[in-house]
Amino acid sequence: MVLQNNICNINISIDHTYTIESADNKSYDLIINPIHLNRNDMYRAFSIEINLFYKTISIVLIGDFYSYDTDCAILEEETLTILQNNIIIQLDVNNGTVLNFKKIDSFGFNCGIYKVKSGYIIYGEIEITMIDFNLNKKWAFSGKDIFVSTSGKKAFELCEDFIKLYDFEDNFYMIDFSGRLIN
Repeated sequence: MVLQNNICNINISIDHTYTIESADNKSYDLIINPIHLNRNDMYRAFSIEINLFYKTISIVLIGDFYSYDTDCAILEEETLTILQNNIIIQLDVNNGTVLNFKKIDSFGFNCGIYKVKSGYIIYGEIEITMIDFNLNKKWAFSGKDIFVSTSGKKAFELCEDFIKLYDFEDNFYMIDFSGRLIN
């Protein structure tokens, strides 16, 4: 995933070769392991390269194995917000400092985070979750089945005033940004 603004360019990818506590790892400026996973745990390592135009910071962020590097982050001014399944971490892009960290209670795995007017929407396998800008959970919405479409329809679509969803059984849902079903 590539993000950019007038302060920096950021590239987030999965480091498939990273092994916790190994001497053979790629060299990183910072190693962030917020939930203290160890070598025997199932985990995924995100390689985060922050190019500030005058220096580059390389960070490895270790998190849940069910983490995906597409739609996993939001760049706002000097803050990078990253989703790794049920973990959300905010970093200062100037130095990689952890600004905020939260483990959210959710069912299934989460695969995308999106900024909306009143916070962030998290697209999950079983739940759509709304969190505020301080990373506090506001609500969650579940359907009859997982939010995956087998008919080729877009399972998750974020619109200006609502969210469209299809589940595995092809049930359609439209919810507002308060988590209420519209139809």
